Amino acid sequence: MQQEEIQKLVEKYLHNTASTEEIEKLFQWYRTEMNTDSEWNFDDQEDEENLKSFIFSKIDVPDLVERQIPVYRRYYSLAAAASVLIFLVSGLYFYLNKDQIQTSPVPVKVAVKQKVKDIQPGGIKAILTLSDGKKIVLDDSQNGVVINQGGIKIHKNSEGVIEYTLINSSNEQKASQRRENQLVYNTVQTPVGGKFQLNLADGSKVWLNSASSLRFPVFFSGDTREVELKGEAYFEVSKNDDKKFSVRSGNQTVEVLGTHFNINAYSDEPSITTTLIEGAVRVIELNSKKSQILKPGEQSKVDRDIRIQKKDTQAEVAWKEGYFYFENASIETVMRQLGRWYGITARYEAALPEHHFEGAIATNLTLLEVLEILEKSNIHFRLEGKEVVVMP
Repeated sequence: MQQEEIQKLVEKYLHNTASTEEIEKLFQWYRTEMNTDSEWNFDDQEDEENLKSFIFSKIDVPDLVERQIPVYRRYYSLAAAASVLIFLVSGLYFYLNKDQIQTSPVPVKVAVKQKVKDIQPGGIKAILTLSDGKKIVLDDSQNGVVINQGGIKIHKNSEGVIEYTLINSSNEQKASQRRENQLVYNTVQTPVGGKFQLNLADGSKVWLNSASSLRFPVFFSGDTREVELKGEAYFEVSKNDDKKFSVRSGNQTVEVLGTHFNINAYSDEPSITTTLIEGAVRVIELNSKKSQILKPGEQSKVDRDIRIQKKDTQAEVAWKEGYFYFENASIETVMRQLGRWYGITARYEAALPEHHFEGAIATNLTLLEVLEILEKSNIHFRLEGKEVVVMP
């Protein structure tokens, strides 16, 4: 078979869309290339791993990876990178899709070696704090109306999303706000290991990453829509030319009319990053009052200045889609991301050689499964309760 035909069969096979005839054709090619007449055993995991490794060693791996599945790999020597890439493309796809593919559980060497309790991944959870200080655990609340507050209905829909909906007419609501002489604020906060989506009263959608919080008015009065972010969030802002939308986070403000963008403003990161997906935003550094306009595909980094660079936007919002995405990331950067999702801290037992990681790992894996994947780069880990010891 031609390489193009093989690649199409592989793509179908990995997506569970291949017919019985196509699967048999793929297996026949495999048996021919391996010079064996043995029949395929669907229950034999070792044979399946051999098939997957062989498939990806024979086809255009980088092209398939780019179009089909983000993978984790580490930059070191070209030969070593190729071997790690083949292993991870052949094995990690099945990690990422373990809920859809019926295979035997993949043994986690780290768990066997350490005999420690594994840590499960985070999930959908958050706490809503009302203006009077009352707290509502959103992941425990039933679908339907959570509470009515100041002419606003707070509702949890069937997908678990919190929605703010105006009950009163606009004039009635504005009059009510003027009588109170203040806006009514709520805060949604995700814990370590949690993420959540909410829809604001103006129709804007916000996805909060773990260990983050958003403070916002239950109703946007006047000619502005101002919210305050700590941590990371992805915004899809409802367009309204009469009401500018702004996000305050640390020493920056982002101003928009209607657009999609991501802000990473964790206090333990070296700078605040804003990545524009579509539309246009103005990033303002509050100390110097300097500002820059971002175009789609651009990212700003704000510390004491504003720096603009082109960016892979898919990488910046991978967390929203259920992936850790590492792009030329240090081990410290990797461990910060794992820490916010699994609730662990990292301790570095010795000086480590310089490592730079690229690619993606699904966030629905347990911590030990993630650590085993990372160990393929010759960095080693020891889990002690909630602490991960990182070793060369």
